This record gives sequence, structure tokens and C-alpha cells, in this order.
Amino acid sequence: MSGGLTLLTGTLDDCTVSRREALRYLGVRTEAPPELELMLDRAAELLKTCAALKACYTRLPLTISGDTLDFGAFRLESKALKKNLDGCCESFLFAATLGVGADRQILRLSKAEPAFAAVFDAYCSAAVEGWCNYVNAQLAEQETLCPRFSPGYGDVPLSLQRDVLAALDAQRKLGITLSDTYFMTPTKSVTAFVGIG
Repeated sequence: MSGGLTLLTGTLDDCTVSRREALRYLGVRTEAPPELELMLDRAAELLKTCAALKACYTRLPLTISGDTLDFGAFRLESKALKKNLDGCCESFLFAATLGVGADRQILRLSKAEPAFAAVFDAYCSAAVEGWCNYVNAQLAEQETLCPRFSPGYGDVPLSLQRDVLAALDAQRKLGITLSDTYFMTPTKSVTAFVGIG
């Protein structure tokens, strides 16, 4: 690796949580009815009590040969990621999470208040996107960046999460673990490549 790991922590006040995005996760394409707006208000307040926003990133060298991308720590073949990173010699790799507290609240609410649990879950999904945007903005202060690209998009397999999380020491740094089917816990976690240049 060309750089060490940098750890970031934050609060929900650091990032913009898009209500429109939360509504999209709920399948709502029109203006939210007043009762749903109230539930989103409640979700925002509840998440403040249980979220523990963390992220870590590193800077990796990148060599592209055909459709093979070599990041030093691991390599893969992907036409989609190659297109995204074309012209880059380095890439940031990052992971970001809301922490396990959000998952615990979703589980608790799913038993006690299923309708609100769905709203809270959607709000959490929008919140982790907002946190990723904040992390991205911090990286953009250092370099000109390409759009971020996550495992599971295009032809980049979810199985790559194992290499990504290992390169970031994410279990120790962020408490992120991986299931046998390559899904992360806490569930409101994201990993991404961000090309430099």
C-alpha cells in the first residue's frame, strides 16, 4: 500500500441526510404526507441517539492492464470499474458506517413498531449515504476525484468486500464484519473506490 490508514469520526450534524433519498428507499415518489414527515422527524432524532459514525480510508497504487486492475493489496477484473478509474494511477479506498447502534434500533423497532421500523431503516440508509458524501468531500480537499464506486455495482462482485475490508483493517478499525454471503454488519455500512485524478 502507498499510504497508511486514516480514521474519521463524525456526527449526523457533519453530513446532510436527504429526505428525498429516504423517501426513495420507501418507494415514495411524490411529496410525503404529513404523518410520514413526522415519522422522518422522529427517525432523525432517534438516529442521533444511537449512531456512531466512523470511516477509514487508505490510498492505493493502481495499475490497469486490459480489464485487470491491480491495487497492490489485491487485484480484480472489471470493465465497469476500469471505465470509472480510467486514467487514474491511484485510488482512495474507504469504508464508512453508522455503527451497530442503528442496527439494534431497527431490530427493536421491527418487533415493536414495524411501520416506523421501515421508515427508520430508510432514513438510516439515507444517512449512511450522507456520511459517505461527507467522507468523499474530505478526500476531495486533497485531490481531484472520480465518482465513488462500490463492490456490488456493475460487474464488481460483492465477494471483493473481503479484500476491501482486509485492506482497511475494517473489523478492528470500524467493527465491520462480513457474512458468508458477503454482506456487512453493521448493515448501514458502505465501501467504495474513489479514483484520484
